[in-house]
Amino acid sequence: MAAGQVARVVLALAIAGVLAAIAAHPRVMRWERRFGLTVLATSGFPFLLLGLLFRELGVLTPQLLSDLRPLFEFGLGWVGLTIGTNLDIRRFDRLPPSAAPVIALATSLPIFFATVGCGLTLAWLGVIPGTGLIRDVLVLAACAAVSAPASRAVQLVVDITRIDQLAALALLGFYAIMFRPDRTVTLWHLPRSGWFLMTLGLGALLGIVLYFLVRNVEKRTEEMALLMGGVALASGMAGYLALAVAVVCALAGMVLINSPLTDGRRIVSTLREVERPLYLVFLFIVGAAWFPNEWQGWLLGLVFAITRTYGKVLAARLAVRVDPSLPGWRRLAVSLLPESTVAIVVLFSVIGIEGGSSEVVRWAINAVIVGSIVTEVVVQWAQRRERQAANEDSGVFEAAP
Repeated sequence: MAAGQVARVVLALAIAGVLAAIAAHPRVMRWERRFGLTVLATSGFPFLLLGLLFRELGVLTPQLLSDLRPLFEFGLGWVGLTIGTNLDIRRFDRLPPSAAPVIALATSLPIFFATVGCGLTLAWLGVIPGTGLIRDVLVLAACAAVSAPASRAVQLVVDITRIDQLAALALLGFYAIMFRPDRTVTLWHLPRSGWFLMTLGLGALLGIVLYFLVRNVEKRTEEMALLMGGVALASGMAGYLALAVAVVCALAGMVLINSPLTDGRRIVSTLREVERPLYLVFLFIVGAAWFPNEWQGWLLGLVFAITRTYGKVLAARLAVRVDPSLPGWRRLAVSLLPESTVAIVVLFSVIGIEGGSSEVVRWAINAVIVGSIVTEVVVQWAQRRERQAANEDSGVFEAAP
């Protein structure tokens, strides 16, 4: 690589890092929460455009992304560890008995409808079984499962979004086990059952190691250093074995948060401080693999948005019947519609496992981006109508005397 090209790469990564730090400022986050917007539809979208720009300028090349793979695997590991700490079993024990069927509906129905709709669309586009159809449908199903709550008025909605992250990572782990890369990528050659046990065992082992490292730590800076070292070890081992880094680290985080820690909340806070900038840098890299000029991606995006929305709405209607104490099904559906940033982790992980973005992965990236924008428009329209109806009812009530 020439000196001038190295300078352009360093400048591009520096710009992305600085902008990610600015976008993670509390004021920006308060602005997003005030208007009920998600990262993918607001501060994250400029990063997609920035990544697209640097790709067109010849800065973000496939070779560069391959060279920076260890750095990106560390980021995936950090995000995966953060997601794993959301799965505190003690917190879920306090959920009502009706929570299990509601969470199952809200997670499984979008996966089912997105799988059917996107599978038929891909088959119509020429992706048939034996050429990657099942593999690509798995990626889209994992992206369809996750949600970012538009409203935190109902605690159950927040718990649903934490569980559907687990479903998305489970599908990603299944993808990494079933569709192994070329044998030259890793020197280890095991049957699929062996890779499954390796994923579980590696995640559990690293979670135990992290527990013994941070259990008696008093200073937050020391805790940060130990967590960084643990994530570097976990992501390096998972990347060397060509496993899903985010899945292995999520298992480690789940083991860590359910162990007898002195102050688990401080660890979660430390992890989340770095989580948002990493998501934005991932969007910057995903933007380099985004090809918005491909009509197949737009078609797949519309199908993805429609089927995922239908699954969430149907899940909300059935959930209200299971648990009448929930708010109206319209409000519940609107709360579950926004796309979670975990979908970006899934796409980024697939790009890392495959060593680049194939044609269908490019379409999937476009599908998630288009689906996120479409659902955000629907959510904002529905919330605006809900506020108008509430204001009208309030006005009628005040005028009644």
